Amino acid sequence: MNPAQTLARRSRRARAGTTFVELMLAVVIVSTTLLASTASMQGSAQVYHYFADGKHEALMLAQEIHEAAKLMPWTHAVGAEPVFGDEVYDVWDLDGKTFNPPRSADYDIVVSHIGWSQSCEVRVVDMAHPDVEVDPATFQGPTLTELKVTIKQGSEIVDSPSWWLSTPSGA
Repeated sequence: MNPAQTLARRSRRARAGTTFVELMLAVVIVSTTLLASTASMQGSAQVYHYFADGKHEALMLAQEIHEAAKLMPWTHAVGAEPVFGDEVYDVWDLDGKTFNPPRSADYDIVVSHIGWSQSCEVRVVDMAHPDVEVDPATFQGPTLTELKVTIKQGSEIVDSPSWWLSTPSGA
C-alpha cells in the first residue's frame, strides 16, 4: 500500500465517525458519571430524610419560640405594644399560649408546617430542686425560669424541649 492510499483510508475513517473503541470509552465515561451522581443523590436524600423526621422538625419549631422569648422583655411596660402576637407583651405572657399554625421568631406563620402547633409553658422552679415549681413572690431561695415548648403534629405530641431562661440584669 502506498502512502497516498494510507492517507486516503485514514481520511475516510475520519469522515466516517468514531471507532468502536472510542464509542465504548465514551459509554464507560458516561455510565461512571451517572452511577456516581446517582449514588451521591441517594446519599443526599438519606441525609435529608434523617434531618426531616418529626423530632428534628419539632426542635426547629420549638427553637423559634425560644428565639422569640430571648428577645422579649421580662416585665410588661405600661402602654407597650404586644411583642409576639396580640396578647404577648413579655416572657410571662407566653405561659399557656398555643400557636396554631406555628410561628417563627418574627411571628410569621411557618407555612411549611401547617397542621403543627406550639404550646408554651413558662414556670419558675426552685434552683435546688428544678422539678418543683414555686411562686416567685413568696419563695425565698434562688430560682430558675424554664420555658417549655410542646410541639404537636395534629393531636400527637412530637417533642417537648425546654430551656432555662436568664433574667436580664436590671429586670
